[in-house]
Amino acid sequence: MSGIYLASKSPRRNEILKSLKVEFEVLNYYHEESAPFENESAYDFVERNTKEKSLSAFAHLQENQKKILPVLTADTIVSIGDKILGKPENKDHAISMLLELSGQSHEVISCVSLGILDDSESDTVNFNMNIVETKVFMKTLTAYECSKYWDTRESLDKAGSYGIQGIGATFIEKIVGSHSNVVGLPIFETCKILDDLKINYWLSK
Repeated sequence: MSGIYLASKSPRRNEILKSLKVEFEVLNYYHEESAPFENESAYDFVERNTKEKSLSAFAHLQENQKKILPVLTADTIVSIGDKILGKPENKDHAISMLLELSGQSHEVISCVSLGILDDSESDTVNFNMNIVETKVFMKTLTAYECSKYWDTRESLDKAGSYGIQGIGATFIEKIVGSHSNVVGLPIFETCKILDDLKINYWLSK
C-alpha cells in the first residue's frame, strides 16, 4: 500500500515523514483540541486526543468527498508529575512553564496512530497506534534565559514551551529514550506501524 494523509500542520512531522520517504499528503482540516478531563492521566489524554484528531480527519474527507486513505495523526504532550503542560498562550505563560521545568526531569509522551476506515462500516475507524515516553532532564534556567528564548519564537507551538531540535536543545542536559519522540514523531514506532500495515517507506521493496 502507498499513500497516506498526514493530519498535522507540524513542520517537524512533515520533515520526518519526508526523511523516511513516505508518500503522503498534508490534510488541511480544522480540529479543536480538547483539554484534559479532570483526573485524566497523561497517557489517556494523549491517546484520546490522537483518536479524536483521526476521527475529525475522516469526517472531513467524507464531507468533502475526498479520496479515502489511511490517516496519520499524532499528539505530543509534556508532563511533570501529574500535570500536563500544553502550548503557551503568551510570553508570561511560556516563561512560567519553562521555570516550572527548570532543574527538573519531565516526561514527553507521544501517541502516533495510523487510522484506517473499515471497508465494511464507513463510520468505523481502526486505530493502529503506539505510545512512547521519553524522560527529559532540563538544566536550571533563569527568567532572563526564558525571556530571551521566547524572543526566538521557538516556543510558540511547542508543548512545554521548548523545542529540542532548535535553540531549546541548549537547555537539555540529557534524555532517556527516543529523541525523535521529543521532536514530535517517534521514528521507530512510526516505522513499526508502517511495517505492520505494509505502508511503503524507504525500506519497502
